[in-house]
Amino acid sequence: MKAIILAAGKGERLQPLTDYKPKAMLPVCNKPIIDYQIEMLRQYGIDEIAVVVGYLEKTMRDHLKDEVKFYRDDKIQGTASAVHAARNFIDDEFILLYGDLFYDGSIDEVVKTPNSMAIVWNEDVSRYGEVIFQEGRLVSIREKSGSNSGFVNAGIYHFDVNLPDFIEKTEKSERGEFELTDSIMMLNSVKNVKVIPLDGYWNDIGYPWDYLDVNMYMLNRIGFSVGENTEIWSNATIRKPAVIGDDCEIKNCVVEKSVVGDDCVVGEFSVVKRSVIMNESNVPHLNYVADSVVAEGCNLGAGAKIANLRFDNENVKVTIKGKRIDSGRRKLGAFIGYNVKIGINVSIYPGVKIGSDTWIDPDTSVKRDV
Repeated sequence: MKAIILAAGKGERLQPLTDYKPKAMLPVCNKPIIDYQIEMLRQYGIDEIAVVVGYLEKTMRDHLKDEVKFYRDDKIQGTASAVHAARNFIDDEFILLYGDLFYDGSIDEVVKTPNSMAIVWNEDVSRYGEVIFQEGRLVSIREKSGSNSGFVNAGIYHFDVNLPDFIEKTEKSERGEFELTDSIMMLNSVKNVKVIPLDGYWNDIGYPWDYLDVNMYMLNRIGFSVGENTEIWSNATIRKPAVIGDDCEIKNCVVEKSVVGDDCVVGEFSVVKRSVIMNESNVPHLNYVADSVVAEGCNLGAGAKIANLRFDNENVKVTIKGKRIDSGRRKLGAFIGYNVKIGINVSIYPGVKIGSDTWIDPDTSVKRDV
């Protein structure tokens, strides 16, 4: 059996974390999301894997090299468009995965069942496609319906060779995209697509705080890990779980339930809590970073701090594609892009995003996105 991973999209809702990485390449506990997916597929003996690329494809190609076959989606106009790009790969039954989802659990029933789709229970179906079914067979998929609880599309499928025929007939949706779910409904009218509930941990990493959640989940799974050539000072406080990469220097600081990438410094009297610090970033002097993500190549000046709690104790909101979105959590810090330089004594407010390659002047209060 073969497998296709769809990883062509831009991941606009995850910006600035996707400024220089496609979302499938974002690291979870210092390992790209797509690596977890490939490992899961190989557990089921699926070694012939295709990855559909588009946005920042060189990053993906350089990482995976000859491990997989690559197909380019030039249009990037929806999930059906992405599958169509790999149509020449399809000559047998295949597993299909969305490249931005993280799943830790069994897909055994999906692998065993042709023309099936995985579903998961969710308390709020408004972000997803709600799946309506009877006696294990698909009835309909309601794209981004109301805010009720229900089963949603998990983005994991098993199809036979006929799917491309229905993709060819798929028209653009109201969103201006070619939706795979429309193709599936056409297939369902002929083949009766089966639905299979999943039991494991699932997250489609749609928003930046979802990315934090996935890392916190894997931190609990891993417990504690330190890479090669990393120096941890004797007076450093490490509150597990924690994952620290290679060639780091962890001085007299506090690292609590956090991920630190390769070639990083967490310096004197700094505190990093429930956060992700990506490769080659420094939190070197008197810094406070909580419930935040700092992307690669960043440096925080002495005394720079990220607030993670609003004075009014209301939920933190984040601007996503021009709209203010309630994160659903009281504690949430900042999301800092790549190669950001932050001056001394800078204060960053909860929910702020700082774009890549930005410099923040000393003694600045960053209240809005930069």
